[in-house]
Amino acid sequence: MTQLAIKHIAGGKFKTYIPTTEKFFDKVFKLNNTSHDFATKEGIFTAKSLSILYENKEKINYTKVSQRKSYIEKSKNAVEGYLTGVMKGSKASKTIKHSAIIKTEEFGGQPVGSKKESKGTVFEREFARRLNECINGKKCVGKYHKSAGHLVEQLEKNIGPIVKIDPLGGQNKSRPLEVQGKQLYIAPHTHQQHGVVLTDIDIVHKNGERTHLSAKFGGTLTFMNPGAKTLFEPNDIKKNDINKIKGKILLETFGIKEDIFCDVFNRFRKVETQNTKKSGTVKVDKIKIKNFLKTAMGSDYWMVHAHDTSEKVDIWRMNPIDVDGKYTTITSDVTVLYGGRTGQGKRVNVEFSSSAFDFILNIRSKSGGLIYPTHVMLDYKTKLIPTKHTI
Repeated sequence: MTQLAIKHIAGGKFKTYIPTTEKFFDKVFKLNNTSHDFATKEGIFTAKSLSILYENKEKINYTKVSQRKSYIEKSKNAVEGYLTGVMKGSKASKTIKHSAIIKTEEFGGQPVGSKKESKGTVFEREFARRLNECINGKKCVGKYHKSAGHLVEQLEKNIGPIVKIDPLGGQNKSRPLEVQGKQLYIAPHTHQQHGVVLTDIDIVHKNGERTHLSAKFGGTLTFMNPGAKTLFEPNDIKKNDINKIKGKILLETFGIKEDIFCDVFNRFRKVETQNTKKSGTVKVDKIKIKNFLKTAMGSDYWMVHAHDTSEKVDIWRMNPIDVDGKYTTITSDVTVLYGGRTGQGKRVNVEFSSSAFDFILNIRSKSGGLIYPTHVMLDYKTKLIPTKHTI
């Protein structure tokens, strides 16, 4: 179960989290048809009031509805939230942190005990259904029918007749981060082997060939997100001494200074940080980054990316020639941002670009209740991809 992170109550800083910031306040005071009950791992917590700790160490108690406007305006500087109330079935007053609260549907998460599907999973199923309709001579209607029809037409023209649509998204094959010598890579070792691992839907042709589709949905796109357990131990970070070889090589590859990296997590919320002054461009071996990128993005599959604001889909082939060349050739400076964009986060970002993509490698915790890194992500935005069709 995912718990609330500080961004969920700091909407003034993270604009996309204004709704959850408002919801946090509204539930306490039962505004806008909400309940003042919050789900936690220990059970239901009924809130009576809330207080917020800010970057300047000021702590404000919010006990009245009339404080809502001030609460939202100040949210950009929030570093911790606290609720005071009682657990269901108890009369004893208790105060809990925001990170004790489960990210339920009201906060953009999932119901407790449910198996609610993600929008990405729903897209995979809908797109596979449209593909099936197209190859079986049925009327191809509904969401994504134009893009599915276009892809079928292109593949049959270039490869041959299609006999089967094979949904594979539930397999969740592993792509761990590995090293060979001083070279970082995502397994398997060669980028051409990744299509079969990354696929969510396989299109099977009459000649036996398979076309792999990687289905993605929404605005935040990630090429890889391996866990950080084999790279960084929290105790090593606490001692400012990274011992794991993979972690050391990752930091070296991207020009991240070990002592400042450890400091970002060790000093998180404890003292005023100055990480923005430590951030900046770094000297790196761009060939090593290029070789890493080849396996991070992989090749020999089709990217099928659904927009979150319409039924349009971006479609292009991750051609091995392009992945070997322009997709992974770094054309920009490499910039390390300790503490992220604000310098205050529990993360380290590395930003760089090729002619086709803007990349952000981020090392961070994906859990609201944990400070030390749990994952390494490679987020991206597409720039210039001549073969991309938006339909």
